[in-house]
Amino acid sequence: MQKPKTDLNIEYEELMKKYDLPSYNEINYEFEISTLDIKKINSLSRGILRAMTNKMALFLNYVEPVISPNPQGLHAFIEVQNTSNDEKKEAFDFYKKISKMYHKAYSMELLEDEKTVIEEIKNILKDWRKIKTEFKKLSEIINSSWEREAKKEEIETIG
Repeated sequence: MQKPKTDLNIEYEELMKKYDLPSYNEINYEFEISTLDIKKINSLSRGILRAMTNKMALFLNYVEPVISPNPQGLHAFIEVQNTSNDEKKEAFDFYKKISKMYHKAYSMELLEDEKTVIEEIKNILKDWRKIKTEFKKLSEIINSSWEREAKKEEIETIG
């Protein structure tokens, strides 16, 4: 049984047809636009772009401790100590790329011009699959840093 269409679905379908965007389900899966309250936003296109920047900010916050640790934070210290220089460089390159996209998208979100905002949405979507792949790889690197820490603790406990 299909769920009834919401105002958000209907408004998105209009944008989708007008600007050749991906399906509602596809963009919602990636950026959770279903959480947007259509009654509280002035522009759906800007709301979508904001959801996209929020997702990019999550990625940036996840990677940042590896490349710029808080000197008083144990969490980042463990990740940095158990991450190679090559892995840190890879994280930094990703961080720079996403930061550039994030700042550009955030400034575009301030525009009133729907067409320009939609073009920025399309630019992000064009690279999103690659971004997700890179993020997954970095996430595995960071997870591995914690596994390496656990192994060091085992060795220290045994030794």
